[in-house]
Amino acid sequence: MSWFLAGLALLYVEAAALLDPLGVPLLPHRMIQDVLRSPFGFHLLLLGIPCCIYVLGWRAGDLFAWLRAPHTLTVDEDGLRADATRIRWRDVREVVEQHAHDRLVLRHAGGTLRLRLDLWSDADALHEAVLGQVVPRLLERVSLQVSAGQPVRFGPLTLGDAGLTHRGRLWRWDDIESIRLQDEVDQGFASRELVIVAQGRTRKFDEAKVINAPVLLAYLSDRLAG
Repeated sequence: MSWFLAGLALLYVEAAALLDPLGVPLLPHRMIQDVLRSPFGFHLLLLGIPCCIYVLGWRAGDLFAWLRAPHTLTVDEDGLRADATRIRWRDVREVVEQHAHDRLVLRHAGGTLRLRLDLWSDADALHEAVLGQVVPRLLERVSLQVSAGQPVRFGPLTLGDAGLTHRGRLWRWDDIESIRLQDEVDQGFASRELVIVAQGRTRKFDEAKVINAPVLLAYLSDRLAG
């Protein structure tokens, strides 16, 4: 809310500065002149609108997400209900974790649900409950497909009975040493990467771009352990 109010205030001052020459007095004329003659007056005219877009569209984005969020959310053994929307776990085809936005994307037979975890009282419990229902079901499907000799796509990675393929290069099971998730922070931007060590080299993949990343992690962890 503070970012939203700050963005509105900045937008109002910027509009007042631009409309003052046209005779539209959103603020006293003398105040506008003092602002424009100040050391930051030029920067206000030049960067005011981009700053408003950044503050309202990015920093205050959580407020708009909260306004669009469902009022009630229920998770049980059969599925998830968000207001009038009902999703059965067996209908979920893909799960994508967007760590930077604390969002869990569920693609199902009826469409897509983007679940902002941090808008709810216990985000960690919600995250664990949803993945606890979705991952085992998808993992069972993946195991059956691989056993039948069918390749399974996970974004940039393809899983097969022989191993894991990336950009046409096959990493056989004996080549894969470890797999893990790793949090990254770059200039204040938090993300999470899927880290695979194969053939003595470390490869990192943005978790948000790896479709069904928790499923792939679970499958490879079981395969490497066994």
